[in-house]
Amino acid sequence: MKKTKIAPFDFRFRRLAGGRVLLTNDLGAWAVLKREEFSRFAAGRAGPGAAAAKLAAGGFVRNRLDMEGAAASLRERFFAGWKGPHVHIVSLNDRCNQSCSYCGALAGRGTSGGMTRAVAEKTLDFIFSIKVPSVMIEFQGGEPLLDFKTLKFMVAGARRRAAELGREVRFSVVTNLGLMDRAKMIFLLDNGVTVCTSLDGPADLHDANRPSPGGSAHRLAAKWIGELIKAGSPRAGFETPNAVCTVTRASLGRAREIVDEYVRLGVMRVQLGPLDPLGRARTAWAVLGYSGAEFLEFHRAALERILELNGRGVPVYEKGVLSFVKQIFSGARPRYQNLDLVYRLAYNRDGGIYGSDEARMLANSGDRFFRLGSVRSDTFGGLLKKPLAQFLWHSCLNPLCQPACARCAYSAYCRPSPVYNYIAQNSPWGNMAINERCAIYKGMLDLIFGLMRQKKAMAVFKKWDGLYA
Repeated sequence: MKKTKIAPFDFRFRRLAGGRVLLTNDLGAWAVLKREEFSRFAAGRAGPGAAAAKLAAGGFVRNRLDMEGAAASLRERFFAGWKGPHVHIVSLNDRCNQSCSYCGALAGRGTSGGMTRAVAEKTLDFIFSIKVPSVMIEFQGGEPLLDFKTLKFMVAGARRRAAELGREVRFSVVTNLGLMDRAKMIFLLDNGVTVCTSLDGPADLHDANRPSPGGSAHRLAAKWIGELIKAGSPRAGFETPNAVCTVTRASLGRAREIVDEYVRLGVMRVQLGPLDPLGRARTAWAVLGYSGAEFLEFHRAALERILELNGRGVPVYEKGVLSFVKQIFSGARPRYQNLDLVYRLAYNRDGGIYGSDEARMLANSGDRFFRLGSVRSDTFGGLLKKPLAQFLWHSCLNPLCQPACARCAYSAYCRPSPVYNYIAQNSPWGNMAINERCAIYKGMLDLIFGLMRQKKAMAVFKKWDGLYA
């Protein structure tokens, strides 16, 4: 066979199971080659077949580059035209009606006050001072329903500001649903406030993780998920409640049951969150924690169950996998990949500003290392000049700033959190060579690329990419 001379350009590679080799680059392109195809490519030779054509189209061949397309891809990937974060996480209080074993926010049933009207006004002023066309405001706590009047006040204020400025505004609330009632539900539905709750699995698992003085936390969550779906489904634009499963050691071995519980309750977005060593989880890690390898075994079982259900026509998906799949197929970051400072900011009840909700929760533990400033005294332009803001910017460009990420085939898709690195490895940069979260992301991506060799799994992933924003 005639060999064609090529000049390999800007690629990273990872050897996959079965002798295949994954190539990726900064343009967001990827290709999976057989071992012998990779050897020819790396040596500057390629046959005239489909593999060579795909490599050229993906920007892996120096002498066949589409320069305009490459420039457009790089502008997208490195935030050209960036104006500011669009996701704003507002913590209304640090009180809660439950006593979750792993609570990162250290919320309790104390008497500390919630966010004042004055701070709420300042927070909205700060959010809308950032000139972005669309804003998402997410209410958290503690338990935000404990300060529902403040939530309503901020929804009205945000709507007024958005109308005056000609911007789009959306809302969500993260609640355990234990304090939900019909009046609150109707307000949320009337105002298009999407609901995210916690669902750690079947009742025994959920209630063990999330003790509630009012009885079964699972019973109340299940009830109001059902009520929201029933009342909201006839409404245009209604979004089914989302739920997060915080994976603890008790979850391991129960992946299929957890997925089935989501489906039983009508929640088709399964979000499996690895536990952060933060707040109560940090002090109880010996009981609640696990290794990255154990999480990956759990995650594989959950994803296999999800794919099995999709084969039966059940449209359930896992958010973390979807995030990776959308980046793999489109080369663009999904809207819910909330990079600290670049795509999101978080605000504590006292007006403190942080790059992420994890940073805000760390401050509740007494460590304000990641505090950027305050809505009372800072402007967004002023924040960007601070050394911490400069660090957060650089942390979002891990292929340029992290030696281990610079040559990692998966660096285009993931980014271990600076807060995780700080609490797990005593450095916001972290050490990726022994970073458990880095190992989890690599394992998840290995699994996804492995499954993409199967026609049925690939068809499901493509369907997810087309259906879910």
